[in-house]
Order: sequence, then C-alpha cells, then structure tokens
Amino acid sequence: MARKSNFAPLVLTPDQRRQLETRGASRAAPAREVERAKILLQDAQGISLTAIHEAVNVSRVTVYHCLHKALEMGIEAGLKDLYHRPKEPVIDSAAKAWVVHLACTKPKELGYAAELWTRQSLTAHVRRHAEIGGHPHLARAAKVTVQRILDEQHLQPHKVRYYLERRDTQFELKMQEVLMVYREVMLQNQAAAASSSHPIPAVITVSIDEKPGVQAIENTAPDLRRDRASILQ
Repeated sequence: MARKSNFAPLVLTPDQRRQLETRGASRAAPAREVERAKILLQDAQGISLTAIHEAVNVSRVTVYHCLHKALEMGIEAGLKDLYHRPKEPVIDSAAKAWVVHLACTKPKELGYAAELWTRQSLTAHVRRHAEIGGHPHLARAAKVTVQRILDEQHLQPHKVRYYLERRDTQFELKMQEVLMVYREVMLQNQAAAASSSHPIPAVITVSIDEKPGVQAIENTAPDLRRDRASILQ
C-alpha cells in the first residue's frame, strides 16, 4: 500500500523491533502503549497512515503525535505520554476566602429577603459579583465549585437553624469589665503561688456567671422561621 505522509518511515534496529513486538502483543502493558507499539511497527513497515489509523482503530491525530514523538525523541518517547506541568490553580486562596466570607454573611445584610443562603442563591450571588469582587474566574462558577470551597472549611450555611442577635449596646464595655476581673484573679493567684509566706490569695473570687441551678424558662430570642414562604413575607 502506497505511503502518503510527510513523515519518513521509522528505521528500527533489531532490538527495537523485538521490543515493539513484545509490547504490542502484551496483555499486561497499558492499552495506550500497546496501541503505540503497533503504530510504530506498522510505520516501520512503510504502511500508510490511513491504513495504520484504520488497523489500530485510533484517530489520525493519535498516529501523528505518536510518530512525531518517536522521530523527535526516540522509540521509548513514542510509547509514553509527555509530561504536562499542572496549571496553576485558577481559583486562588483569596477567591476562596471571599466565598467563605459571603457564606458567613447573612443574605439580608446584602439586600436579600432570605434569612439563610441556599447553595443556588449563594452561587448566583458569587457569579453576579465576582467581577466587582476582583475574582473574575468565579463569574462562571458552578454550584459544585462553591460547595467544594465551603466543604474545605466545613461550612453549611443552608443548615443554620438558630441565631442570636446582640441587643445590648454596652456589650463591649461589660465584656471588658468581666475580662479585667478574670485578669486580676489570675495575677493574684500567681502572686500568692510565688509567695512562701502567703500561699493563699488575700481575696477569694467566686464565679457564679454560669448559674447551673437556674432553670431557663424561655428563649431570649424567637426561633428562626424555617419555611421559605414566611421568610419572603
């Protein structure tokens, strides 16, 4: 059969021919290597590329690539896949942090009526604001992409059932006062422990903030509405 190709036929040494024949008949070698061994053997016999492509049942592009590697880098290279350097991740850590920040933000704070995110609504918001947020690669993010980002941080924003609203305007001041008491107690205990003459603190502090004997009569805040219809009202 006449050969019509820009490739010159391969010239094999006896050892190379035996190697390809063994690989082409192997049942343990990877299927790709078996196919490529048959391609190289048939090309060395002067068979046309069209006939090779039909006999081995692979595309013409596969035949071209196999022969090109063998001619450029040797028979062994023609049997193997070229090394591909993995691409840098398109969605970087900053983009993931942005998605996590959105998931931890209540939808109503961003102008939505819903109390909680669904995966669909969070993905839609991410895609809509990705360009403005400086993360254009998220503009076409699928739900599964957003879900993978949340799974890395073990976040499930659609399963939050309760929330507490801080109503005390003096919360920060009261918090500082409580922390100062704990700090003073720690310093007194350290001073007493370091003193050989006064191993017991001069002031005894008793904490009753947990109040384990007090029964909780009711919640301080109403339960979160679970049905979507009531949320949208």
